[in-house]
Amino acid sequence: MTYLKPALAGLLLFAAGAQAQSIEGLSVSPDGKTVLMSGTNRVVYSVATDTMEVTDRRYVPQMVRQIIHSDDGSMVYLRDNDKRLIAYNAADMSEAWRTEDADEVVYAPEQGTLAILDEHWKDDSIRLVAADSGSQTARIALGKMKTDMFALGPDGRSALILTKSSKSDDEVKQDEPADMTKLQKADFKQRTDGYVSQVIAVDFDLGEFTQAESHYRVSFPHDVNMVDGKLLILRSNLDSAIVGSDGSAELIDLGKDHFNSAMLDKAGTTYILTRGTDLRFVPVGGGAAEGLLSVQRLQGGPAEWVTAITEGKDGTLYFATNAYRLIKVPADRGSAQVVSVY
Repeated sequence: MTYLKPALAGLLLFAAGAQAQSIEGLSVSPDGKTVLMSGTNRVVYSVATDTMEVTDRRYVPQMVRQIIHSDDGSMVYLRDNDKRLIAYNAADMSEAWRTEDADEVVYAPEQGTLAILDEHWKDDSIRLVAADSGSQTARIALGKMKTDMFALGPDGRSALILTKSSKSDDEVKQDEPADMTKLQKADFKQRTDGYVSQVIAVDFDLGEFTQAESHYRVSFPHDVNMVDGKLLILRSNLDSAIVGSDGSAELIDLGKDHFNSAMLDKAGTTYILTRGTDLRFVPVGGGAAEGLLSVQRLQGGPAEWVTAITEGKDGTLYFATNAYRLIKVPADRGSAQVVSVY
């Protein structure tokens, strides 16, 4: 996508009120044996994936927004709502290093690199740090352009950024034609709403970036990836898109809209979409039937929906909900196991 104190000590026996909160961070270890999940109750849970039982609960003073396992499983990275990124040795959860000003973090496992976005009130910057030591290896200052989302290239040396939108006199607002599909209307609105964004292509080796204007603008994405040199942005509604470094943008037809969460699987072949506790699997590019798993919502409480998704190296999917439940779906995506986490 800074959470525990160095000691990571303190056991919290959490019982009541879980449904009023939600899971914010979710990550599965590379060996597939453990899922770490964190929520608004400031507890990081360890769940054994074979039994789906909670094996450890650790209270943390700050709310954990993001959890990342290192590719070899030796370290765990936690980003909190105070913009701290803290790396822990997974064996004993001792602190290895920390850094500040981390609004967003993206991991390039093959390169052992973390990209950190600092959305400073004066100007934004993006920097690379070594995942094992936290030492900075590159930094690009973006000036007054305010970043909205970014993806790190698989080489760990390039990035694509979409900035926050601004008004444009070149885009003239128009009434949409009546004979359009929902997706065509969404695309027409993007092109004629009077707002544009900038696509920034960052080259860390050269220490520079280029930019191009795009008619596409969107905020609060569920998932952002760089695929074939382009930004792939998944959103809740009919404005998911593939955006090129030249500013070109093409909306993605997901078949439906109004999802609670969305993610591209690691193989890059399937969009994983959720609505409530319904899990949808849509082939990238279409041409195949959509898969669907319906998980019964928790009864007797508020509406339940998926708040976080992660995928193991073996293709097993894990979904966490605002009712503090964890859903496990094997790689064949033919069944679902559900447990409550407390």
